[in-house]
Amino acid sequence: MRIFCIHGNFQTTKVWQSLGVRMKAEFFDLEMITEDLSARQFQRFDDWTDDFCGRVEVRANGEESILLGYSLGGRLALHACLSRPDLWRAVIIVGADPGLESEEEKRLQLDRDRNWAERLKREPLEKLVNEWDEQSVFCGLENQAPRNLSEMDPDRLSQHFEVFSKGLQQNLAPKLAKLKSPPILFLSGEKDNKYQKIGEGLARSCPLVKSRVINDAGHRVPWENPNEFVQELGKFINNSNTC
Repeated sequence: MRIFCIHGNFQTTKVWQSLGVRMKAEFFDLEMITEDLSARQFQRFDDWTDDFCGRVEVRANGEESILLGYSLGGRLALHACLSRPDLWRAVIIVGADPGLESEEEKRLQLDRDRNWAERLKREPLEKLVNEWDEQSVFCGLENQAPRNLSEMDPDRLSQHFEVFSKGLQQNLAPKLAKLKSPPILFLSGEKDNKYQKIGEGLARSCPLVKSRVINDAGHRVPWENPNEFVQELGKFINNSNTC
Protein backbone atom coordinates (compact mmCIF):
# COMPACT_ATOMS: atom_id res chain seq x y z
CA MET A 1 0.00 0.00 0.00
CA ARG A 2 1.27 3.44 -0.94
CA ILE A 3 0.48 6.55 1.13
CA PHE A 4 1.42 10.12 0.19
CA CYS A 5 1.81 12.44 3.21
CA ILE A 6 1.74 16.25 3.11
CA HIS A 7 2.97 18.27 6.09
CA GLY A 8 1.77 21.59 7.50
CA ASN A 9 3.30 25.05 8.02
CA PHE A 10 6.56 25.27 9.98
CA GLN A 11 7.09 21.54 9.39
CA THR A 12 9.29 19.36 7.20
CA THR A 13 8.93 15.82 5.90
CA LYS A 14 10.66 14.59 9.07
CA VAL A 15 7.39 14.93 11.02
CA TRP A 16 6.14 11.72 9.42
CA GLN A 17 9.09 9.50 10.38
CA SER A 18 7.92 8.39 13.82
CA LEU A 19 4.39 7.91 12.54
CA GLY A 20 5.74 5.86 9.67
CA VAL A 21 7.04 3.27 12.13
CA ARG A 22 3.60 2.99 13.76
CA MET A 23 1.85 2.84 10.39
CA LYS A 24 4.11 0.07 9.15
CA ALA A 25 3.22 -1.94 12.25
CA GLU A 26 -0.45 -1.53 11.26
CA PHE A 27 0.03 -1.97 7.49
CA PHE A 28 2.85 -4.38 6.76
CA ASP A 29 3.11 -3.52 3.08
CA LEU A 30 3.14 0.26 3.61
CA GLU A 31 5.22 2.51 1.37
CA MET A 32 5.24 6.07 2.77
CA ILE A 33 6.04 8.90 0.36
CA THR A 34 6.42 12.35 1.92
CA GLU A 35 5.79 15.54 -0.03
CA ASP A 36 8.34 18.29 0.70
CA LEU A 37 6.52 21.60 0.22
CA SER A 38 9.83 23.48 0.25
CA ALA A 39 11.41 21.45 -2.55
CA ARG A 40 9.75 23.39 -5.38
CA GLN A 41 8.44 26.89 -6.02
CA PHE A 42 4.93 27.62 -7.25
CA GLN A 43 2.83 30.67 -8.00
CA ARG A 44 -0.69 29.26 -7.46
CA PHE A 45 -2.57 26.39 -5.84
CA ASP A 46 -3.27 24.91 -9.27
CA ASP A 47 0.43 24.88 -10.18
CA TRP A 48 1.24 22.77 -7.13
CA THR A 49 -1.78 20.52 -7.68
CA ASP A 50 -0.92 19.76 -11.31
CA ASP A 51 2.72 19.11 -10.48
CA PHE A 52 1.96 16.90 -7.47
CA CYS A 53 -0.72 14.83 -9.20
CA GLY A 54 1.55 14.36 -12.20
CA ARG A 55 4.32 13.00 -9.99
CA VAL A 56 1.85 10.74 -8.13
CA GLU A 57 0.53 9.34 -11.40
CA VAL A 58 4.04 8.40 -12.52
CA ARG A 59 4.97 6.91 -9.14
CA ALA A 60 1.71 4.98 -8.74
CA ASN A 61 1.89 3.50 -12.24
CA GLY A 62 -1.86 2.95 -12.53
CA GLU A 63 -2.48 1.87 -8.93
CA GLU A 64 -4.63 3.86 -6.51
CA SER A 65 -2.90 5.39 -3.49
CA ILE A 66 -3.82 6.77 -0.07
CA LEU A 67 -3.53 10.52 0.49
CA LEU A 68 -2.90 12.04 3.94
CA GLY A 69 -2.60 15.76 4.68
CA TYR A 70 -2.29 17.76 7.90
CA SER A 71 -3.41 21.41 8.24
CA LEU A 72 -1.92 23.25 5.22
CA GLY A 73 -1.12 19.80 3.83
CA GLY A 74 -4.77 18.87 4.33
CA ARG A 75 -5.92 21.84 2.27
CA LEU A 76 -3.52 20.88 -0.49
CA ALA A 77 -4.69 17.27 -0.27
CA LEU A 78 -8.27 18.44 -0.86
CA HIS A 79 -7.10 20.23 -4.01
CA ALA A 80 -5.36 17.05 -5.21
CA CYS A 81 -8.41 14.94 -4.38
CA LEU A 82 -10.75 17.19 -6.35
CA SER A 83 -8.34 17.57 -9.27
CA ARG A 84 -7.62 13.85 -9.73
CA PRO A 85 -10.04 11.70 -7.71
CA ASP A 86 -9.07 8.72 -9.85
CA LEU A 87 -5.62 8.61 -8.24
CA TRP A 88 -6.86 7.94 -4.71
CA ARG A 89 -8.27 4.91 -2.95
CA ALA A 90 -8.93 6.97 0.19
CA VAL A 91 -8.11 10.44 1.53
CA ILE A 92 -7.42 11.43 5.15
CA ILE A 93 -7.63 15.10 6.12
CA VAL A 94 -6.39 16.24 9.54
CA GLY A 95 -7.40 19.65 10.90
CA ALA A 96 -7.78 21.43 7.56
CA ASP A 97 -10.23 24.07 6.37
CA PRO A 98 -11.92 23.57 2.97
CA GLY A 99 -12.06 27.34 2.57
CA LEU A 100 -13.53 30.61 3.77
CA GLU A 101 -16.98 31.72 2.63
CA SER A 102 -16.96 35.51 2.71
CA GLU A 103 -14.67 37.88 0.82
CA GLU A 104 -14.05 39.80 4.05
CA GLU A 105 -12.78 36.65 5.79
CA LYS A 106 -10.50 35.97 2.83
CA ARG A 107 -9.14 39.52 2.85
CA LEU A 108 -8.34 39.39 6.57
CA GLN A 109 -6.71 35.96 6.24
CA LEU A 110 -4.63 37.10 3.28
CA ASP A 111 -3.43 40.12 5.29
CA ARG A 112 -2.40 37.85 8.17
CA ASP A 113 -0.58 35.42 5.89
CA ARG A 114 1.24 38.19 4.03
CA ASN A 115 2.37 39.54 7.39
CA TRP A 116 3.84 36.12 8.29
CA ALA A 117 5.50 35.98 4.86
CA GLU A 118 7.13 39.38 5.32
CA ARG A 119 8.28 38.65 8.85
CA LEU A 120 9.90 35.40 7.74
CA LYS A 121 12.14 37.44 5.45
CA ARG A 122 13.54 39.64 8.23
CA GLU A 123 12.97 38.18 11.72
CA PRO A 124 14.66 35.24 13.49
CA LEU A 125 13.03 31.92 12.64
CA GLU A 126 13.08 30.70 16.25
CA LYS A 127 11.10 33.76 17.39
CA LEU A 128 8.45 33.22 14.71
CA VAL A 129 8.13 29.50 15.41
CA ASN A 130 7.54 30.26 19.09
CA GLU A 131 4.83 32.78 18.17
CA TRP A 132 3.28 30.26 15.80
CA ASP A 133 3.06 27.66 18.56
CA GLU A 134 1.34 30.13 20.89
CA GLN A 135 -1.69 30.52 18.60
CA SER A 136 -5.04 29.53 20.10
CA VAL A 137 -5.62 26.89 17.42
CA PHE A 138 -3.02 24.71 19.16
CA CYS A 139 -5.11 24.68 22.33
CA GLY A 140 -2.19 25.57 24.61
CA LEU A 141 -0.53 22.20 23.94
CA GLU A 142 3.22 21.91 23.46
CA ASN A 143 4.37 20.91 19.99
CA GLN A 144 5.01 17.15 19.86
CA ALA A 145 5.84 16.97 16.16
CA PRO A 146 9.55 16.56 15.32
CA ARG A 147 11.06 19.90 14.32
CA ASN A 148 14.59 20.99 13.40
CA LEU A 149 14.92 24.69 12.61
CA SER A 150 18.22 24.15 10.79
CA GLU A 151 16.30 22.16 8.15
CA MET A 152 13.83 24.98 7.47
CA ASP A 153 14.34 27.62 4.78
CA PRO A 154 12.65 30.90 5.84
CA ASP A 155 12.33 32.02 2.21
CA ARG A 156 10.45 28.85 1.28
CA LEU A 157 8.31 29.08 4.41
CA SER A 158 7.48 32.64 3.38
CA GLN A 159 6.39 31.33 0.00
CA HIS A 160 3.96 28.90 1.67
CA PHE A 161 2.14 31.82 3.29
CA GLU A 162 2.13 33.86 0.09
CA VAL A 163 1.05 31.18 -2.38
CA PHE A 164 -1.04 28.83 -0.23
CA SER A 165 -2.88 31.44 1.85
CA LYS A 166 -6.41 30.45 2.77
CA GLY A 167 -7.28 33.96 1.64
CA LEU A 168 -6.44 32.94 -1.95
CA GLN A 169 -8.23 29.61 -1.77
CA GLN A 170 -11.76 29.12 -3.00
CA ASN A 171 -14.22 27.38 -0.70
CA LEU A 172 -13.93 23.72 -1.72
CA ALA A 173 -16.95 22.46 0.25
CA PRO A 174 -19.46 22.77 -2.65
CA LYS A 175 -17.18 20.73 -4.93
CA LEU A 176 -16.61 18.13 -2.22
CA ALA A 177 -20.39 17.75 -1.87
CA LYS A 178 -20.59 16.65 -5.52
CA LEU A 179 -17.63 14.27 -5.43
CA LYS A 180 -18.38 10.63 -6.36
CA SER A 181 -15.10 9.16 -5.09
CA PRO A 182 -12.84 8.57 -3.14
CA PRO A 183 -14.00 8.23 0.51
CA ILE A 184 -12.64 10.97 2.79
CA LEU A 185 -11.93 10.80 6.53
CA PHE A 186 -11.74 14.12 8.40
CA LEU A 187 -9.93 13.90 11.74
CA SER A 188 -9.87 16.52 14.50
CA GLY A 189 -8.81 16.52 18.15
CA GLU A 190 -11.33 16.61 20.99
CA LYS A 191 -9.77 19.87 22.24
CA ASP A 192 -9.91 21.48 18.80
CA ASN A 193 -13.48 22.81 18.72
CA LYS A 194 -12.97 24.85 15.55
CA TYR A 195 -11.98 21.90 13.38
CA GLN A 196 -14.45 19.55 15.01
CA LYS A 197 -17.20 21.87 13.75
CA ILE A 198 -15.63 22.03 10.30
CA GLY A 199 -15.46 18.23 10.14
CA GLU A 200 -19.05 17.83 11.30
CA GLY A 201 -20.20 20.38 8.73
CA LEU A 202 -18.41 18.61 5.89
CA ALA A 203 -19.82 15.25 6.98
CA ARG A 204 -23.34 16.67 6.83
CA SER A 205 -22.97 18.28 3.42
CA CYS A 206 -20.62 15.83 1.67
CA PRO A 207 -21.76 12.18 1.37
CA LEU A 208 -18.20 10.87 1.01
CA VAL A 209 -16.86 12.56 4.16
CA LYS A 210 -16.77 10.88 7.56
CA SER A 211 -15.74 12.93 10.59
CA ARG A 212 -13.99 11.40 13.61
CA VAL A 213 -12.71 13.02 16.81
CA ILE A 214 -9.46 11.80 18.37
CA ASN A 215 -9.31 11.76 22.18
CA ASP A 216 -6.70 13.69 24.17
CA ALA A 217 -5.60 15.73 21.16
CA GLY A 218 -5.78 19.30 19.93
CA HIS A 219 -4.90 20.49 16.42
CA ARG A 220 -1.74 18.41 15.91
CA VAL A 221 -3.67 15.14 16.10
CA PRO A 222 -1.12 12.71 14.58
CA TRP A 223 1.55 13.63 17.13
CA GLU A 224 -0.63 14.26 20.18
CA ASN A 225 -2.35 10.86 20.12
CA PRO A 226 -0.47 8.78 17.54
CA ASN A 227 -1.89 5.45 18.69
CA GLU A 228 -5.53 6.39 18.22
CA PHE A 229 -4.68 8.29 15.05
CA VAL A 230 -3.11 5.22 13.44
CA GLN A 231 -5.98 3.01 14.65
CA GLU A 232 -8.57 5.30 13.01
CA LEU A 233 -6.44 5.41 9.89
CA GLY A 234 -6.33 1.63 9.78
CA LYS A 235 -10.07 1.17 10.21
CA PHE A 236 -10.85 3.69 7.52
CA ILE A 237 -8.38 2.33 4.98
CA ASN A 238 -9.45 -1.27 5.60
CA ASN A 239 -13.08 -0.29 5.11
CA SER A 240 -12.24 1.55 1.90
CA ASN A 241 -10.51 -1.59 0.60
CA THR A 242 -13.75 -3.56 0.93
CA CYS A 243 -15.97 -0.95 -0.76
